Amino acid sequence: MILSDQQIEFIDNNLKLYGVTSDALREDLLDHICTFIETNESQDFDCLYQEALQKFGGYANFQNLQRETHLQQHAKQIVMINKLKFSAGFVVILLLVTSLVFQMMQWPYANAWLLGAILISFLVILPIHFYARYKKSIHKFS
Repeated sequence: MILSDQQIEFIDNNLKLYGVTSDALREDLLDHICTFIETNESQDFDCLYQEALQKFGGYANFQNLQRETHLQQHAKQIVMINKLKFSAGFVVILLLVTSLVFQMMQWPYANAWLLGAILISFLVILPIHFYARYKKSIHKFS
């Protein structure tokens, strides 16, 4: 069965109506449903559409997919933020060790290395840390 533009729009509107707000997820679901309908030999759109919905667990399951997609996106953000914090922390430790070596050897610019480590700590690591805590607190309430 080949779907018309009106039938595809009908499926898309139904997905919006039943709470699939993520554009990427809605497009994926629309693609899967349309593919399921088009691969069947029957010409009864309503019957095939209902069968496709049952294959996905119904509209209630679409909201669960939406929630799980949101959780996965949030987890990816947290992993990226933690990697950034780790990298910045590594740079701070490197600067502190360099500053310590410069202090022990009484070479110039030891205080500049120490100041760089302090600035990165306050201007990079702390804001990233508080941003991550903020995102985590928002995610708990949603």
